[in-house]
Amino acid sequence: MSLRYGYFDSEITGYDEEGMPIFDRAESSDFFALFISNLVSDGVLASPGDCFQVIAYEGMTLKVRPGFGIIRGRLAYDSQDYTIELSKAPTSYKRIDRVVLRANYLNRLCEVVVKEGTPDANPVAPELLQPASGDYYELSLATVAINSNQVIITQSNITDTRADSTQCGFVTQLIDHLDTDVFYAQLDAFYAEFVEKSNKSYEQFVSEVDEYFSNIKIQAQNDLDKIVADLTDFEKRSESEFNTWFENIRGKLSDDPAGKLQNEIDSLTQRVFEHYYGLDSQNTVFKEDGSIVQTNNEAVVTTVKGYDSDGNKVITQTVAPILGSEYYVKTTTFYPKTETSEKRIVESYTTMYRTTE
Repeated sequence: MSLRYGYFDSEITGYDEEGMPIFDRAESSDFFALFISNLVSDGVLASPGDCFQVIAYEGMTLKVRPGFGIIRGRLAYDSQDYTIELSKAPTSYKRIDRVVLRANYLNRLCEVVVKEGTPDANPVAPELLQPASGDYYELSLATVAINSNQVIITQSNITDTRADSTQCGFVTQLIDHLDTDVFYAQLDAFYAEFVEKSNKSYEQFVSEVDEYFSNIKIQAQNDLDKIVADLTDFEKRSESEFNTWFENIRGKLSDDPAGKLQNEIDSLTQRVFEHYYGLDSQNTVFKEDGSIVQTNNEAVVTTVKGYDSDGNKVITQTVAPILGSEYYVKTTTFYPKTETSEKRIVESYTTMYRTTE
C-alpha cells in the first residue's frame, strides 16, 4: 500500500553526508498543498474588500493592498502595501498589462508580478499560466489598459479581476462542491415509483367516477320510464272514467243545462284529480330544464322536480282545468329509507281558485 499520511512527529534516524538529520516520517510541502487545495478553493479573501486590490498610485506606479490568497494549496500573505512600476507606455498603439499573484515552484515562493502586454491596435492581456503541472500557476488580480505615450495611470485604466472565478475568485468556502450523483439516483428512483403509483391511483379514481355516474344515469332513466308508464296507465284509466261518466250524465240536463253541466264538470274534475292525480288523456313534453308540461282538452299540467331543504326529492304538479274556477296543486315528496323509517312517498293536494278581475 502506498498510503500517504500526515502530519505526525518524526524521529531522527540518521544524518546525511552534509550533517543534516534524516527523519523517518518526513513529508514534502507538495503533500500539504495537496491537502489544502482539496479543501479550499483558489483565490483571495473576500474580506476585507481590498484584499490584494490593485490601485493607481503615482505616475506609472501601482500599489497592491495587503492581502491573503491561496494558489493550488500554497499560501500567500502580505501585511503591507506593495508597490510595482509599470514599463513606459508605447509610442504607438496601446497595450494591456496584467498583475498576477503567482506560485513560483522553481524558486519556491509566491509573488506579485506584472505581465507586460504587446502593443497593438486591439490589444489583449497576456494569458494566465494555469497548467495542471508546471513551473508557475497564476491568479489575475487586475488588468491595466495603457494608451500610447501615457505617463499617469488612473483608476479608470484598471480593471479589477479578483471576483472573476475563471481568473482568480474569492476564497468563500471550505469545500466548493459535493458529489451528489448517488443522492440524485435515489431521488430519481423514488420519483419514478411515486409517479407510477400516482398514475394507477388516478386511473382507479376515474374508473370509480365513471361507474358512479353511470349508475346515476341508469337510475334516472328507470325513474323516467316509471313516470311515463304511470302517466300512460293513468291516461287510459282517465279516459275510461270519463266515458263512463259521460254515459251517465247524458240525458240528465234540465232547465239550466249550462249551469248543471258546469257543476258536473267541476265535481268530476275534483274527483278525478283526487283519485288519479288530476290528469286526463294528454300530451306530455319533457323540457331540458327538467320540468314536464302535459296538455289535453281538459287541463294544462306543469310538473317541476326539485328538492326540499332536507335534500328530499320533491315533485310539484299544478293542474289548471280549462273549465271551472278551481285548479289544484299536487306535491309529491320522496323520502329515502333511514335507520328509523322505511322508504316512502307522501302526496298532498291543495285546491286553489282562480281570481277574476
